[in-house]
Amino acid sequence: MSQLKIMLKVGVAAAAIVFAAGTQAADKGAKRPVYTTPPGITLQALGRGQGWDLGKETASVVFRDEVAYTDARGMTMYTYKLDAPGKSNCTADCTEKFKPVAPIAGSVAFGDWSIITRADGAKQWAVQGRPLYTYTEDVDPGSLAGNSAARFGAKRMDGSGKMVGGGIRGSGGRAGGKDKPMPENWQPALMYPAGEKFGAVPNGVQIEEILESSALGLVDHRRHTLYVFDGAAKDEKKLTSAGWTPLAAPAIGFPIGDFTIIARDDGTSQWAYKGQGLYSYDEDQKFGDSYGVGADTRWKVAAVQKHFLPDGVKLQPTLNQGYTWATEAGMTLYKRDGHIYQSGGGHSLHRGQPHRPAVGRDIGTKSRCGDACDQWKPFLAPANAQPQGYWTVYTRDDGQKQWAYMGYALYTFAGDKKPGDMLGHDTYNMELSFDAKKIVDVGTPMDGVATLVWAIAYP
Repeated sequence: MSQLKIMLKVGVAAAAIVFAAGTQAADKGAKRPVYTTPPGITLQALGRGQGWDLGKETASVVFRDEVAYTDARGMTMYTYKLDAPGKSNCTADCTEKFKPVAPIAGSVAFGDWSIITRADGAKQWAVQGRPLYTYTEDVDPGSLAGNSAARFGAKRMDGSGKMVGGGIRGSGGRAGGKDKPMPENWQPALMYPAGEKFGAVPNGVQIEEILESSALGLVDHRRHTLYVFDGAAKDEKKLTSAGWTPLAAPAIGFPIGDFTIIARDDGTSQWAYKGQGLYSYDEDQKFGDSYGVGADTRWKVAAVQKHFLPDGVKLQPTLNQGYTWATEAGMTLYKRDGHIYQSGGGHSLHRGQPHRPAVGRDIGTKSRCGDACDQWKPFLAPANAQPQGYWTVYTRDDGQKQWAYMGYALYTFAGDKKPGDMLGHDTYNMELSFDAKKIVDVGTPMDGVATLVWAIAYP
């Protein structure tokens, strides 16, 4: 069955993937998922992954090689090699440069996250027993060892007031000088790559960040999503002839951590994760695809951890744009983005415009939509909402809170009349100047003919 047939069969609204939203669980009666971060702790791509400019190079490739745990401001968090498990040895003068990360009021430990008590009685977050700190020389989200990620963009002022960046059209040229080295005995606290923090995995299995599933999940040697079946055993056995392929295990093998081997009725062996057999889905064609969930809701992505989602948000499948963010009622969520005309197109293509969190932050809630602003409704957050994972909160001029994903404030479009509509996608402000010498306010530095565009918000 083709992907198109799958989508037409299940319907856009009915096939929506509803992950855990806020304090709710994804399935009735299911356990609360283990999120990648607690409230008040966020995630940021390091370095070029921030996408600090609108230039052609950044618009075509944004590197997300490393994603760090960050505080509520987006500042990178670090661990100290001289700390003991559950105990901080960074005290006195050490804390002048490295500040312990304090939990917000009401925080509780869970999963890999614990709250330790420092020698002075203060509380501090730790991940896998390793206390967490921010570095005073980091001034912008995505910074590492005091090197601002803004240096990869167009010439601009970083968070400390220093001019950085440069090069042709913000092509990644640096403003001169060498990068500062990582302070001795310190290292960034990375969420991704996952490394070995979740234990050993079988050969041919990896832990990847599958954004279209909003999770850290298991993939096979092709980087295709792996699934587990959350239904009756008799039904699971029937489905291997319907596009589901068991993940083969050695005939003579041994358990590895949370992975065990199942003997199948046909005499073959299959890998299982935490007691559930692992499968790939034939209709998934590339990394990130997770069409198996839409084919049958009993199939779940084999997630190691899930990213936080606010209440009232879900992932919704579309016919040509993969999964997009939508309200609980199925109305598409949009972001306001910047674009340089000379950079080429790509917006209408599947994932044609990559996430550039720095550009989203520059635009913020100033959507500059002119007379059309009444068509775009802010996706509001509760007054007590806290940033968590990739979701942050902006305070609007009227004092209301607005949800943002990867730096982009989110909106609904009045022109969408039914769940699944995306009629606001690729809506440009064509009235902006085409004079390259005129500075156009698109919320971020640029040196070409720029505009703002409304685009679907995707994971």
